[in-house]
Amino acid sequence: MGLFDIPQRPGKQQAAKVAHKSNSRAKSATPTIRKGSGFMEQISTLQAVVEKSLGQYKDDYTIIRDKEVLHDYISESVKNGYIALDTETTGLDPYTDIIAGICPYTHGQKGAYLPLNHVSYITGAKVADQLPADFVIKEFERLLKSKPEIDMFNANFDIRILRQFGLPDIYCTWDGYLASRLLNENEPQRGLKALHNKYCLGGKGDAFKFDDLFRGIPFTKVPISVGYLYAAHDPVITTELCEYQRRFLGRTPEEAREDLKGISWVFHNIEMPCVKVVCDMEDRGVAFDTEYAKTLSEKYHKQLQEKEQAFYDACDLYSRQIDRYRQNCGDSCKLDDPINIASPTQLAILFYDVLKVGVVDKKTPRGTGEPVLAKIDNPVAKAVLEYRTVNKLLTTYVDKLPSCVNSKDGRIHCSFNQYGADTGRFSSSDPNLQNIPSHNKDVRKMFVASPGYVMMSSDFSQQEPKCLAALCKQQGDSQMYNTFMEGKDLYAEIASKAFKQTYEECLEHFPKDTPIKERDGKWYYASEDDCDKFADGNKDTYADGKERRTRAKSILLGVLYGRGENSIAEQLGCTKDEAKEIKASVFRGFPAIKQFEESSKTSAEELGFVTTVCGRKRRLPDLQLDEFEFRKVGSDDEAPIKLQDKYWKKLHALDNMRCSWSEKLEHRDVIFREARKEGVEIINNGMKIADAQRQCVNSRIQGSAADLTKLAMINLNSNERLKELGFRLLIPIHDEVICECPKENMKECAELLAKTMSEAAEQILEMPIKCDVEITERWYGEEVKID
Repeated sequence: MGLFDIPQRPGKQQAAKVAHKSNSRAKSATPTIRKGSGFMEQISTLQAVVEKSLGQYKDDYTIIRDKEVLHDYISESVKNGYIALDTETTGLDPYTDIIAGICPYTHGQKGAYLPLNHVSYITGAKVADQLPADFVIKEFERLLKSKPEIDMFNANFDIRILRQFGLPDIYCTWDGYLASRLLNENEPQRGLKALHNKYCLGGKGDAFKFDDLFRGIPFTKVPISVGYLYAAHDPVITTELCEYQRRFLGRTPEEAREDLKGISWVFHNIEMPCVKVVCDMEDRGVAFDTEYAKTLSEKYHKQLQEKEQAFYDACDLYSRQIDRYRQNCGDSCKLDDPINIASPTQLAILFYDVLKVGVVDKKTPRGTGEPVLAKIDNPVAKAVLEYRTVNKLLTTYVDKLPSCVNSKDGRIHCSFNQYGADTGRFSSSDPNLQNIPSHNKDVRKMFVASPGYVMMSSDFSQQEPKCLAALCKQQGDSQMYNTFMEGKDLYAEIASKAFKQTYEECLEHFPKDTPIKERDGKWYYASEDDCDKFADGNKDTYADGKERRTRAKSILLGVLYGRGENSIAEQLGCTKDEAKEIKASVFRGFPAIKQFEESSKTSAEELGFVTTVCGRKRRLPDLQLDEFEFRKVGSDDEAPIKLQDKYWKKLHALDNMRCSWSEKLEHRDVIFREARKEGVEIINNGMKIADAQRQCVNSRIQGSAADLTKLAMINLNSNERLKELGFRLLIPIHDEVICECPKENMKECAELLAKTMSEAAEQILEMPIKCDVEITERWYGEEVKID
């Protein structure tokens, strides 16, 4: 079965089960000595198990200890124009951990292990017969000059490790991990050995799952005679997996299978070029102001104490009820004195047993989470929420981030996952720099420009609506595209069509002397002082126009983000019925939005996937599920057809019942119980289908936006003039990039930043898109003006 295939079942396509696992390098996990086992004993056990399980492969792999042997191996790689590379290390941090050895493989040769820094697990002295670093570097530089194809798996880790070793120009032409994500982003197992075993060995081979054996032992201390069997295997299976993937994606998009040309284009033109960008950002890191962080810590710890005291003051308002409860419970009372604000159990007692707030949420009848407490109109609940807000800020950011500063350079080096979300969007970890709160500027201000530099940020204006316009144009509807090309505000144009008002009457801000017609037929102008018609007394902001535009914007973004009518109603401050009618008006005035929403769902239902503007696929197999499945109780086998038909009819009869939704649910439960008595388990896929429907449009828009941002980052990172000016990318945050450059070059860098980002997006969208640049000395600091 191909990586991208969706398994079939009679009548409809069966949804693949998705299990999200990180692409961790378990062999390099943080060492932890196993309980009950000494280090020497562990090494002995490791030798015995590897010899027993992998000894048969001794003749298939080799150790390179001789200069002439390495020279010949590299020469063969140059001749082949190909090499697969992997590394073994002491840990997961490419910036600080040590390389144990390099694992190369080229066609016609054995998989090899080139030990570099192994030490005796007994004496700690460096093991003899390991080639000197300068000779190894020289040989690999000879290889790189020949520009061979280089296959890797999770390339950015190995590239960064090899950079630290002394190979700054290392690159990758095919990353098996990224290819697997594009071929099937729902793949449950994402590790190299699991993918190779599944697709190259048909699930029948040896997956070489010996990672646990190395846990607790730095690979530099693993005896070379044992470790090479494990290490040399990886580049071989990397080659085999990448060759398998090339059958579908091709070495160029033109060579790809016809239905995969889109994702092949994304792989070759976006994902692979982006690998270097990620490596550069991770190696570069971001400067951090530790002194400012200390000041913030003092500030927020003081606030935390104040919030805790405010909680106790609020509890004092109910001291009689609390005292009465304690007296009634006696020695068995579980409510501490003072009450522990951090204890969900004690808070549940306080709210539900003492204060008798009643059931706020049926799903969590004694819940104390933020969504539940926000619904409780009580000063104690408010005090708990305020305490938690400050506490989260402290524990997640203010006190945690200083511990992430690298001792080598005083900078924070996070990990960027360029395929972090299934839509293709970036994510980051250790720490997550994309999740630094924007509503609290204090936290972001801890990140600063390097000495002599300034920070600059730039984001795409209306990136997601313009992605929608481009996708609609691909489907043959140019209504939105034309709006943008005419230089109009899309939200105002949508509002104009939806609410049957002039375009000018739906603008939030409008040019001086723009005529505004009132209901009494009299014309007013933007320059007049009759401010009753303008919001907040501002002559440049028209109250009714702003409201119309806001409603249209909320509907459009609601569609793009997959929001339901309840969510849109809450945002607009109206009822669900009113939100429904506003949405209907917008759809009538701008049918392209509704058509796009419906065509996205149709594509997912019929094909099992939707696509971005660049051709990236988002597979949503749950949309191809039947609403209900019928199985034999306690089995995965289908129930008898006769019983399936019987209960299908009963369930669909509910659709025609005139009763409330809750009553329908009760009737459905009765049918479920009746079926179970007859040995039929009814599986309700309604939630899965609804969730997939919400993702249809959002996946296309978010994925398209991710494609544009990555293309912009690639162009920025490779721009020769920006390199000369000292410009450096630091952090991508969805439609925004954070960068830095020498202060004296900020004017030219800002111009090039905006120009390069705009041009990258315009090549794909075929319409102008503006990028605003803001310059500061620290993230979210005061803006630095350009002279």
